[in-house]
Amino acid sequence: MDLAFGGVVDEKSGSLHIMSTVGARTKALNNLEVVSRTGLGGKALALVRPTSVENYEAASGITHHYDHAVRSESLVTAVAIPIVVAGTPRALVYLASTTEVSIGDRWFDTLEPLRRRLQHEILVEDEVQARLAQLQAGSAALSSTANTIELAAVVRELGEVSAELGNAAMSARLDRIRQRLDGGLAVDRGVELPNGSRLTRREMQVLVEAARGLSNRQIAENLGLLPNTVKSYLQDLMRKLDCTNRVQAIAAARTAGWID
Repeated sequence: MDLAFGGVVDEKSGSLHIMSTVGARTKALNNLEVVSRTGLGGKALALVRPTSVENYEAASGITHHYDHAVRSESLVTAVAIPIVVAGTPRALVYLASTTEVSIGDRWFDTLEPLRRRLQHEILVEDEVQARLAQLQAGSAALSSTANTIELAAVVRELGEVSAELGNAAMSARLDRIRQRLDGGLAVDRGVELPNGSRLTRREMQVLVEAARGLSNRQIAENLGLLPNTVKSYLQDLMRKLDCTNRVQAIAAARTAGWID
């Protein structure tokens, strides 16, 4: 194929604008709007499956709303591949040739790895956006211990997802989100203890970091503190929890349900 182009489907309208082209000789496709049920791409979106024409000019099974763009690029054979997630087209990829190409089932089979990779990218992006929305909603109401625990759990989960993805760019993005959300714990007011004392927000932060197995120096770097300050926080919270070391303090916090 001589040309590839495509875009992201608007969830409300079901249409899309061509966002990117590879191999184009003109600007005729740039930002072109493709409406559902019009043209080859619109037909693929409506059918929710790949669609092709081996001779565009002679094709009778599609509307010819976009002939001007097709002719500008001298395209003959064209394929439109919707990237479908949960039954809904989320993106559309076109492949086209300036000469006639025979398209069959085996030809489409060779595109499966591409389709699956793009589908996976969208699923990962959806998960990131869902987590962000969840944390943004939660950060507006961090006045309770339960919200603090949930925030800490999501922070740790983002770290785990980042480590498992195997995608350097996405892992780096998730790690930046995790670090940003770590700071959200600072607005919490602390935890009331049965003995009448109180773990402050900073003590809870230090405890959460310690539960991750970090050293005093690592905790200090993550929270913007000095190692001696972290040591002081640990000593204070151990005294409040009636524990002699950090392992006991972490165990007590887990038993109480403050941390995972």
